[in-house]
Order: sequence, then structure tokens, then C-alpha cells
Amino acid sequence: MSRVNRRRFLKNSLGSAACVAFHPSAVLPASNSAYTVVWDLDKAHRESTPTRDRVCLNGLWRWQPAMDRADRTPSANWGYFRVPDCWPAENGPDKDPLIFYPHPQWEKQNWDRVTAAWYQREITVPPEWKGRRIAISTAYLNSYAAVSIDGAQVGEIRFPAGQVDVTAVCRPGEKHLLTLLVVALPLKAVMMSFAESAGAQQVAGGVERRGLCGDVYLEGMPSGPRVADIKVETSVRNWQITFDCALDALDSGAHCVLRGQINDGERQAAEFTSPPFAHREMVNGRIRSTHAWHPEKLWDTHTPGNQYSLSLSLLDSAGKVLDTALPVRFGFREFWIDGKDFYLNGTRIYLAAFPLDNAQQSALMASYEATRATLQLYKSFGINFVYTHNYGCEPGTHRAFDEVLRAADDGGVLVAFSQPHFGQYDWAPPLADVINGYLQHARFYVEVAQNHPAVICYSTSHNALGYAENMRPDMIDGIAVPQDSRWVLLARRAQRAEAIIRRLDPSRFVYHHQAGNMGSIFSMNFYANWAPMQEVSDWFDHWAAEGVKPVFTCEYATPMQWDWSMYRGWYKGKEAWGEAEAPWEFCGAEWNAQLLGSPAYRITDAEKENLRWEAEQFRQGRTWRRWDYPHTYSSEVFDDIMRVLAQHTAENY
Repeated sequence: MSRVNRRRFLKNSLGSAACVAFHPSAVLPASNSAYTVVWDLDKAHRESTPTRDRVCLNGLWRWQPAMDRADRTPSANWGYFRVPDCWPAENGPDKDPLIFYPHPQWEKQNWDRVTAAWYQREITVPPEWKGRRIAISTAYLNSYAAVSIDGAQVGEIRFPAGQVDVTAVCRPGEKHLLTLLVVALPLKAVMMSFAESAGAQQVAGGVERRGLCGDVYLEGMPSGPRVADIKVETSVRNWQITFDCALDALDSGAHCVLRGQINDGERQAAEFTSPPFAHREMVNGRIRSTHAWHPEKLWDTHTPGNQYSLSLSLLDSAGKVLDTALPVRFGFREFWIDGKDFYLNGTRIYLAAFPLDNAQQSALMASYEATRATLQLYKSFGINFVYTHNYGCEPGTHRAFDEVLRAADDGGVLVAFSQPHFGQYDWAPPLADVINGYLQHARFYVEVAQNHPAVICYSTSHNALGYAENMRPDMIDGIAVPQDSRWVLLARRAQRAEAIIRRLDPSRFVYHHQAGNMGSIFSMNFYANWAPMQEVSDWFDHWAAEGVKPVFTCEYATPMQWDWSMYRGWYKGKEAWGEAEAPWEFCGAEWNAQLLGSPAYRITDAEKENLRWEAEQFRQGRTWRRWDYPHTYSSEVFDDIMRVLAQHTAENY
């Protein structure tokens, strides 16, 4: 059997549960007795350099919900569950996990109530790892794991990712039993939801996607000085490349150098060696080394295949290799803002944006193949820029982004990558910027994105900083500053979050999603209702003449389908916008007549159904939600609505 990595496993596991491997004595439940699961690390995906190895532990694990006895590892009633994947749910995005073999004992289990679960499998530490530091690592953990080896707890991992040193209890060449107790904990008991524009609401904490939602690895690395993280920064304006590296266990008195070899496929494209440096020269555990380089190929939206591979080694003063990190893939490119304009590699570029939901959907949709297909569809109608559609990064908001971002790199689609939302964190205590968790969580998300050429910026503060005048034509120039006291208070917190992100990655700009005049760009959700077409066409005249920064209409719908109702966001003094329970009043003919004339009053069968249903609600004294109609406002059966939208699109979009 060929080696199985994450991508192949995701693809193949749709058709067969026996494609990956685990314990010969572990037979699946009776209904699946034809399958035997064998744990064999020789058949797992493996990445190696002369100094380190990483073996993927993805596949079928023993699994069962931890109900009343989470203090003791169970000895019976094991089923099998695929890693990585989210636990099953009664409703929602994870209702049907791709690979799941429940034990008959769980037949009546309410999956929405499961907040903890056991994972278990055998591992064999390769014999050649003698003398190395051995660790278990995982990412996209939702949201806590107690790690045990052979029944003894050895460490903990917390959201969003981490590593446990198991060197003391794992002997190279021998088998060990790895057990994880995973608990789905919300970021805090009560969190803020920013699903509605400029309308934060308090909701009970919960974790929608639970469990081991990212790759799990067994790692062997040098026990001494080693490379912990690599960020590659490239500049077209200066023709420079910078290696920004985190180093662990470096002796305080030692002098070292970094040597980087850049490959273009099988061909070596360049090699660079840093000046010698000492521990005291590091800043926050990192060292930077900048070199002049004018490569033959640039990564761009039309040349996404122009990517390189970096092999970086840490050497001592005598030239001995202390560690060679796993290869890092990157593209040489630079994106910047000059006044109102965006530039990619020196060419002005216009961005047509669309939200990307693949990482919020199923494991299949978050795969490389599915994301490439999604992005190809977007490109077919002019989209060259997407923003990841999780409006925060608290536990459970998304799946792994690894394959999604690789697909964007290879597809030549630019990405705004979501960062944690400042509204989920406490900024009041002294030194909050260091101790409230935002720095640690933002660091993880920066490290996820930092070497992907498609990622040009970070988005944050989603829908928390909107204000009443952020759509006024004479207020979107990037000069006018809102005076709303609530906005000023929230803006200070958002600026503290932005400062953290910028320190972690100064090579990308940060924007605040739907925040008006805040940060690098002016951003707004553009809903001008039934503003006349000519007014919409003239809306950006002042910005074009006087504006000092780019404008981003994060959401644009003028009109949008809801506007064919009479509801406008408020009912009996309460604001609820699209989620409202109110008398919506379907008014297709009334709104269409202004553009289509008298033919708009030819009532279709679908409209009759809606109006009769609506009349019954009025007779009963009820209110309703917009999606309760027999035919929703966005239904394609309403040809006249589509004709009006087409007119607005042709005139303004």
C-alpha cells in the first residue's frame, strides 16, 4: 500500500474505510466486520530531513464519547472515528462525518450533548530516533486535550494547537499506547457574536466543530538547538528575501549561522548564508536574515505555478549542521497599497471579492481538490480575491485551512485571512495585550498563513466597528473620522489587536471588516436599499476625487432580495435586521413596477402562494421570519426580481 498523507486520505476515505491502517487486533463492530484496521507507521505519510522526521498519525482511531467517567480511560465499548474530523452532531455542519463507526452501545446517544471524547491508537517510535526529542503535535484542536502514553498523562494541548514532549516515556523501536481525552471548551462561557452588522449580541458559549479537527503528528527532532518556525518575506521593490526564524534551545554563548537553499523543482535556484549571530541578538526568540535576490520567476495571479521550496539549516560556528527544518514552500511576490490603489509586483490591481466558506463546510469541502474547484468557479465570473468567511477564530468556527490556502496559492486567487476577533478577549487588565490570549492565538493564525503567497492581508474586527455614517458618500474618503463614542472605544481595542498582528507579520496589511474609516482601507457593507441607480453610480465621486485610501465594499447588494419586503431592520423598537421575526410583507409588484412598469403587476402563481400565506399570518396575528414563506425572497422563481437585479448589476456593479 502506498504512503497515505492527509490529502490522499481525505480523498480515498470517501469510498473505503480500509484505506488506512491500524491495529491488527482492532476489529470494527459486527456490522463492519469485513474491515480490519491496522496501525502501521511504515505506511503513513512521512516527511524527513537529515536531522528530523514527522510521521502523520491521521486515520481511524479508537473513539468513544466520555460521559460520566472522563477520569478513567475506558476498557470497552470502543468505536472508530476518523482523524482529522469533527464529532458528529444532530444538526449543523458535522451531522454526517465521512468515516464513523459507532459502537452499538451508543445507539441512543444525543451527539449535540457530547462535550468530551476519548481517542486511542498505538504508535511505534522509529528506532533511528534514538537521542532525538520526541513529541506529539496537533493543530486545529477544539479545544483541549490531555495526552497519555501507556496510561500515564504526560501533558496537555490547548486550542488552537500545541506539542507535548514524550521523550521520557517513549522508547525508540517500541510500541506505545497513545490516548487523548479531548474536551470541547468554548473560549469563554459567554462570548460575543458578530454575525449581524454593527450589532454584537451576547450568546451562550459553545463549540460547533469539536474534536481533533487538524492533522496529528509523531515528531522526532534534535534535542539541542533547532528551528521552530520559518517565515519567508519577499520584496519586489527591493529585490530582497528575508528568513525570519524562531529557534529553540540555543545556547546563550553559542554563535550560529542560517543557511538557506532555494529550489525550483529539482533545480537549485539560490543559496544564502547569514552572518554569524549569538543568542543575545535574537528578538522574542527569533532571528532575521535578509539577502539580495532577483529571482527568475514571480508568483502572480496569472503565474501561480511560480513557487519555490526553501530548505533551511541551522549551523554552529564550525559549520556543523545542528538542524535542517522541513521544506517551506513560498512564492516571490510583493503586495502593497499606494494611496487609493493596490499593487501586486508593481502593477496596479483591482480586487473583486467574494467570501470563501470551504473551511466552514465539510471535511471534503475543506480539501485541496474541492477548494480548487470552488476557486476556479469564482475566477470564471471575475473573482480574484476571497476573504475567509469565519468572522472570528474561537474554538469550533472552522476546520483546518492548510489545504484551502494551498489551493489558493496554486489557483492564483488572493486571500484575506481571518484573525481572532478582539471582541472575544478581555482588554481591561494590565498587560492584557500579553496575557489575555490574543497574542498566542493570533501567532498561530499568522504562522498558518505566513508563507502562502496568496494571502495578502489579514482581516479582523468583523462587523464590530460599523457606524451610522459609514456609507455617506462624503464620509468614505478615508479622512473623515466618526465621532460616535461607542465606535471610539471599540476602535481602541481593535487597534491593539491590529498592533499585535502587525508585529507578528509586518509584511501584510491588516484591515477591519465592515469598520468604516479604520486602518489600511475604508471598509463597509454596502446596502443602499432602493437608492436610484444614478445616485448609486455617483456614490463614489467624492472618494475618487479626494479619497486617500482604498474602499472595500465587503458586502454589496443594492438592492438585495430582502428589500422586496417592507421590513427595514426595526420592529416595535427592536433592531434585528435579517433575523427578525416581524410582518415582512412581500411586495414584489410594488417594488418592481418602478423599473418594469405595469407588467410588474402580473401576479405569478408563486407570488399568489406567498401573499395568501402572508394574509393567513395577519389573520392569526402572527409574525414570521423571511425564510418562512413558501418561496423565499431569493428564490429564482421570481423572474421580475431577477430582471430588476440584472438592471442594477449592469448599471452599477
